[in-house]
Amino acid sequence: MSLELKEVQFMKKNRNKDAGSIFVKYKKGIVQALNGIVYAIEKELNLLVIMFFILLILIFCFIFPVTIPELLAIVISSFCLMAFEMVNTSVEALTDLVTTKDHPLAKIAKDSASGAVFLFFLIFIVVLGIVFVPKIMAIF
Repeated sequence: MSLELKEVQFMKKNRNKDAGSIFVKYKKGIVQALNGIVYAIEKELNLLVIMFFILLILIFCFIFPVTIPELLAIVISSFCLMAFEMVNTSVEALTDLVTTKDHPLAKIAKDSASGAVFLFFLIFIVVLGIVFVPKIMAIF
């Protein structure tokens, strides 16, 4: 048996994933999710910048009244952008766990995750444009 297979079997036995009732499992999962969100907010500058601009955008929603579907599109795309940034953070952390040296595969992993955030950012900008440009144009 290879060393990698032994490690996987060891981790499966010792993860303790299936211990406890369904409520204990869900509580543990929620606590871990909240820990991840708190970590990202405390340690990731990009997420703080994103959250700051989302706050400004929500203020714009009061200045330029938006419809419920428009607000829903803004809120969903805002949460998706933050989620993409958190996935990017996890890819970077896992890559650093594997190697802190410059490696072409590590670069691909980090650049691809960052690229996914950027692509969704472009979608986010399009949503904002669709919602706010007509409202701003109506003023002028």
